[in-house]
Amino acid sequence: MELFFYIILLCLAAFSILTESKVLYKWVFVPCLFIFIFTVRYVGFDTDILNYARQFKAIGMDFYYLREFIFWLGSRLVYSIFQNELLSFLFMDFLWIITMIKVGNRMSNGDKNNLNNALLVVLMTSFPFVFGYENIYRQFYATVFALLSYSLVEKKHSKSILLFIVAFFMHNIVALLLPLFIVKKIYKFDFPSRIQLSFIVTLIFMSTLTILATLKSSEQTGVDLGVFYMLIFILILIGGAVFFKENIYLLFEKVPSLFFVSFLMIALVLLGIDMVSERLGMMFICFITYDLYKYSSEIEIKWKRSLVRLALLLIFSLPTLFFESSMQFLRQIQ
Repeated sequence: MELFFYIILLCLAAFSILTESKVLYKWVFVPCLFIFIFTVRYVGFDTDILNYARQFKAIGMDFYYLREFIFWLGSRLVYSIFQNELLSFLFMDFLWIITMIKVGNRMSNGDKNNLNNALLVVLMTSFPFVFGYENIYRQFYATVFALLSYSLVEKKHSKSILLFIVAFFMHNIVALLLPLFIVKKIYKFDFPSRIQLSFIVTLIFMSTLTILATLKSSEQTGVDLGVFYMLIFILILIGGAVFFKENIYLLFEKVPSLFFVSFLMIALVLLGIDMVSERLGMMFICFITYDLYKYSSEIEIKWKRSLVRLALLLIFSLPTLFFESSMQFLRQIQ
């Protein structure tokens, strides 16, 4: 059932991109998205989501919960209101979908022409999102709010900082996104200085990543998706460097996440931290997709703009149909 609705949603996303129809996006894709999410929750919870459902009723207040208290206490508050696991998840799903719509609106500064605000069309069926709302829900929720912070950093700096802190206390791994925010905006720093500072922070993070190798979550999963993500980032980086060879600063400006994400992923893969590199890779994909989608809005020729967006959709969505780790969720009931 989930697989059937997923394929329909993927086809609607592709058709929305090709037609650039606001009506199709607003009145067909978005309602179908809510139907799909309802189906995902209604057919049953998977192992990790079951763990989150059990945590709804937890009363522990040890450091494990306090260091990411916004997610844990927030989810408990939602459950205390609805007293039902299904309704609680549906309410939380409604919140992140609305948040992602706001991210898209901020991306286009309210301009709804040519689907410039429809980032959700590309991301909803992507592997990071599917695996996120079906499995690693806490990291996924933090990623969504980090994206909202990212979309505000240039024009609403204070609000962006607040949202970044909120995302950090949903999942502390958000701290690794700091170089992306630095290169986007720091008061009284010119652009070259922000790039240099971002490189320094990235190098510091890379030097401390060996700590992750000792974590239980770094055990091998059997499919080294971290390498897959790293190769995608490197290919995009090479393509971007060739395209912007006349002015490499433009690549930093248009796709600020690309350099730092690529370097961090290379470090993670070289350290052999399979699970951590996979999960961080999924988070990084969302930010690279954001930057590339926003840049596509500057392409004036419709077929070229649609081609870029369709490529983003297919590159990060089609693997969902081939990775066992995602298919085990989508085909649980057919």
